[in-house]
Amino acid sequence: MLSIILYFVLFSFTNINQYNLIMRKLIFLIAVVLTLASCTNVSFVKSQPEGVKPLTEIPENLQGTYAFNDTIIVTSNTIGEDTLGKNLIVKKRGNFYYLNYLEDSVYSLTVVKVVKCLSFEGFDVFHPKITNDNKEIFNVVGVRLKNYGFGDDSEEYIVDDVSVVQLSKMLSKDKNNLKLTRIK
Repeated sequence: MLSIILYFVLFSFTNINQYNLIMRKLIFLIAVVLTLASCTNVSFVKSQPEGVKPLTEIPENLQGTYAFNDTIIVTSNTIGEDTLGKNLIVKKRGNFYYLNYLEDSVYSLTVVKVVKCLSFEGFDVFHPKITNDNKEIFNVVGVRLKNYGFGDDSEEYIVDDVSVVQLSKMLSKDKNNLKLTRIK
C-alpha cells in the first residue's frame, strides 16, 4: 500500500510546483499525525511538579515565536491562546518548564527542556506516559476513555500524589524526541 502511495506521489506529477506543494502537505500531515500520536495518556489532579510554586510570568528570555507543527507566540503571560493563571500553570525546576493545561478539571502536561550553551539554544518536548508495565507504581484515581480522532478510544489515566521520581519515570517513557524551534 505504501509503495502505491509513494509511486503516485513521486511519478504522477508533470509539474514540479505541483510535486513540491504535495510533498510539503504530505510532510506537514506526517508531522501532525506523529504529534497527535505522541499525546500523553496521563492527566493529573494537581499541577506538576507538586510542591513547586507556579511562575507569575514567563521569563523574558523565553518569550518569542516558536515553530512546533504551528506557530506559537509566547508572551509574559500567554503561550499561544492559553493564559497564565486562567487555564495554564507554568512551573520551573532546573532547566525544565512544566506547562500544565487545565482541561475538564484535570491537568494535561507538556514538559519543555531548555538547553543553552553560548550561542546554542535547544528545546526538547516531552509528554508523560504510563504503560501497562508500570501503571501499578502510580496512584491512579481514575481511568477515562479519550478519542484523538483516529478510531478507537484510548485509556487516559488520572493520577494524584505524584513524586518527582514517578514524574521522571512517566517522562522517560516518551521516546518521540520532539523538538521546538525558536523563530524569533
